[in-house]
Amino acid sequence: MYYLKFVLLFFVLTFFVLPLFNIEDPLRTIALRYFSSQTEANLVEHICKPDRTYWYEYDVASSHYRQRYDGYVERLDAKIPENYRCQGKLTEPTRIDIKYFGGFSYWSEPVESIQESIVIIWMYILIKLGGVFILLWTFLRK
Repeated sequence: MYYLKFVLLFFVLTFFVLPLFNIEDPLRTIALRYFSSQTEANLVEHICKPDRTYWYEYDVASSHYRQRYDGYVERLDAKIPENYRCQGKLTEPTRIDIKYFGGFSYWSEPVESIQESIVIIWMYILIKLGGVFILLWTFLRK
């Protein structure tokens, strides 16, 4: 019973608690990095205050998704005509390539997203998973 609680709480913390604090789910990071597929999306909204936010829409397996990507990406900005940048909703959607995970098609990000080195990505993943395990072992002891 102890191990069942441990596994259940691990997934609850990973999938629900970390995203509540705007910390990306480490399993999502791995899925998008190694098991993703590519498709096209329409960039439909571009907001600059307080930080760059890109809203894009795409269709996968007869489902429509609207996703948000935060962070300044110069290559994405270059695809948007200069007079439409930072204006909110774009009058003409801009085509971008995205990658998504087939199991959860709402897990997606632009191909031109902010890319870190592989060492830094795995360091972040290990720190996040380590934090989850420390929390679990703190509150779930035999």
